[in-house]
Amino acid sequence: DLKTTEVHYHLADNNLKGFKQLKKWLKSKSISIHEVLFCMENTGIYHRLLASFLKSEKAFVWIENGTQIKWSLGVQRGKNDKVDSERIMTYAKRHIDNATQYEEKDKDLQQVADLLAVRKRLKDCIGRLKVPSKELKAAGLIEQEKVISKVSRKSIKALEKDIENVEKLINEIIQNNEELKEVYTYATSVKSVGFIAASYLLVFTNGFTRFASAKQIASYCGIAPFEYSSGSSIKGRTRVHHMANKDLKAILHMCAISSLASNEEMKIYFKRKVSEGKHKMLVINAIRNKILGRIFSCVKNKKMYQPFIA
Repeated sequence: DLKTTEVHYHLADNNLKGFKQLKKWLKSKSISIHEVLFCMENTGIYHRLLASFLKSEKAFVWIENGTQIKWSLGVQRGKNDKVDSERIMTYAKRHIDNATQYEEKDKDLQQVADLLAVRKRLKDCIGRLKVPSKELKAAGLIEQEKVISKVSRKSIKALEKDIENVEKLINEIIQNNEELKEVYTYATSVKSVGFIAASYLLVFTNGFTRFASAKQIASYCGIAPFEYSSGSSIKGRTRVHHMANKDLKAILHMCAISSLASNEEMKIYFKRKVSEGKHKMLVINAIRNKILGRIFSCVKNKKMYQPFIA
């Protein structure tokens, strides 16, 4: 009841036994589980089991971004499970008109998402192993750098082999799923969009069903430019927002950089805009948006990219 001020708190383990206890607790208060709106933070893997259980019980499940909840409630002090749960409840009551039913990812797409997460961790490990060697080399300590590189060489090669196997498995999953394969084919038809970029886009857009436009995806990953002005006195430059999906933003940035090396059309565009006085990063961001717009158009229209039409 949105009008009541009565609050109840129940602690349950994040496993099947705990979920059944939650259902029993609700029943003790004469509440049917399918009559409840369950709002929870997106916590990566930790909300998935509970969300799946609630969906199987025909409950309304609403997964919300944690930052969205935090920012909507103003300045907050203190943090524990009980306080956090009450804040989420307050958010859900205030914004119930925006509640959207949680839809689980396709099983194959979720597997791709998990494998991409593993790939990222493996890449991070390689980066950490290479840091000491780079620092020693930059400091001119060549002999020491050779020793450090030698002892970590086998580990780096093993990690690179693991990354290769992960990418092979991701490709197999996509190729064996007709829907994912179709979207992937349209996405990679756009110049400078490769296997990893298309895989990330598949995951974060839920197969291009999560967003209604390329502009929405651009805003989500932090490449959509917004005006910053107020009246006649404040005229800030148009810029992107720092809150974004940094992984997808980085992927699109690499696509843009690649296009400058291999796509004549983008080379000409970049040179023309820079010669007009535009900042280089501003032009690169425009290229990111161009690439994203083309991908979205190809997927939604189910057509391969035709550079001559563009």
